[in-house]
Amino acid sequence: MNESINQNTGFGERSTDMGGRMVNKDGTFNIRRIGIRVHHRVSNYQNMLTMPRWQFLLVIFFVYLLINCFFTALYWYAGTEGLQGISHQKDSLGKLKEVFFFSTQTLTTVGYGRINPISETANWIAAIESLIGFLSLAIATGLLYGRFSRPRAFIRFSDLIVYTHYKGGKALMFRLVCYKDDHLLTNAEIKVNVRIVMEDNSYRFYNLKLERSRVDSLVLNWTVVHPIDEDSPFNDLSQKEIVNLQPEISAYLTGFDEVYSSMVVARISYAIQDFKFGFKFLPMYFSKSKRTDLDLAKLNLIDQE
Repeated sequence: MNESINQNTGFGERSTDMGGRMVNKDGTFNIRRIGIRVHHRVSNYQNMLTMPRWQFLLVIFFVYLLINCFFTALYWYAGTEGLQGISHQKDSLGKLKEVFFFSTQTLTTVGYGRINPISETANWIAAIESLIGFLSLAIATGLLYGRFSRPRAFIRFSDLIVYTHYKGGKALMFRLVCYKDDHLLTNAEIKVNVRIVMEDNSYRFYNLKLERSRVDSLVLNWTVVHPIDEDSPFNDLSQKEIVNLQPEISAYLTGFDEVYSSMVVARISYAIQDFKFGFKFLPMYFSKSKRTDLDLAKLNLIDQE
């Protein structure tokens, strides 16, 4: 078992210096960096690529609104008489709305022509706004392309890991599946390790030997199995002893996605609260006429042994 010890995971070895789990359920690392200014350690570009779609659209809308409000204020303080075509508006609110919509047309280079700048100040403001419009459109287009083209693994892992009977012994199992019809992985490979807490409050890491660590094509679901044998850190341990070790099992999956023509990565971890003792996974795919149906809703379906 000593051959499976791996203290080169990149995580600390003292439990008193580490808080909570190593890897969150969504695959992100449970690490927060402090000590330097936020703008030095945060990548705005990466945030825009990885944030949820609704947040991305909201940011784009508010930036667009903010730019137009800024230039509306500049036109207003420069004097509305510098803009031709809004003299028919008698009240201030009507003129303000006309100026705002003129700003949106200038920023997007639509330019309907009903309102146009006639003073030198208004022309300079419109020229600067047009330049910012070209630049912001290029940035937004790049972000949209980056979000759509960024390789990602469309993989879902089971929420639970089961400790169950297997081939006359015991085994730990979790499973995963590709949930997109077209984004199937080839040459998929997975590495699994476990972190346990020792009696001196230090961490020890082990590479877990798997029944199968690689599949040629990830077409159906994949049940990842770690047999509990003499090479396993859980060998001859009772359920209570395993719980006392406070294990966290982390998995790292790589594979080739033919749609992106690129390697993709997915991660997951299972803390002790995710362990289910005495349960087994139920089948996910079934034969139906001349076709096989893979029921993704059954990914977490388990039953007692």
